[in-house]
Amino acid sequence: MPRTFIAIELAPEVRRPIVQLLRSLPRLPDVRWCLEPQLHITLKFLGDVRDAELPDVLAVAHAASAAVAPFEIRVGGLGCFPGAANPRVLWCGVADETAGCRRWVTAADPGLAALNFKPETRAFTPHITLGRSRSTAGARGLRQVLDSRELPLTSEMSVEEIVVFESRLLPGGAEYRPLARVSLGQPGRAAACGGTVPLT
Repeated sequence: MPRTFIAIELAPEVRRPIVQLLRSLPRLPDVRWCLEPQLHITLKFLGDVRDAELPDVLAVAHAASAAVAPFEIRVGGLGCFPGAANPRVLWCGVADETAGCRRWVTAADPGLAALNFKPETRAFTPHITLGRSRSTAGARGLRQVLDSRELPLTSEMSVEEIVVFESRLLPGGAEYRPLARVSLGQPGRAAACGGTVPLT
């Protein structure tokens, strides 16, 4: 069963400097760098979603999006999870002065919880995953990148929609397919692959 998540796609001018950074990074033991199509800002990871559940998930995504007007973000800076001593994930930060990402998550959480998709227990930190380590050696490599590289803040990007994605794990890594696009601040219908999905 494919996994499902809800995310913000990056505008080309915002994605470009991140891709340039990734292309400049060396191959490191036990580190998997993300590919360009995998760069996005995850708002909610839902895991396995059955076909019968998808209309209800889209209805929640629509209601949350209608409650949040379009907002501006910038991306830049590097950080890691869980911490610099033993990083497992290297990420690019998101400057979100109006907390639009967090407001969307807060709006969506109650409806998704009612569908048995539990809220994240950790504090929400919008970010763009760049790479993951799979060992102590990989963690050392991520720490070296964190100490030696910079990623200046990009120009502003207007976030006007969220995207519901399907994720399939393939030998070359995860492949993402958009299932629906939902405009922010607008009641109505969500644009889906091949047509529209009614949400009322």
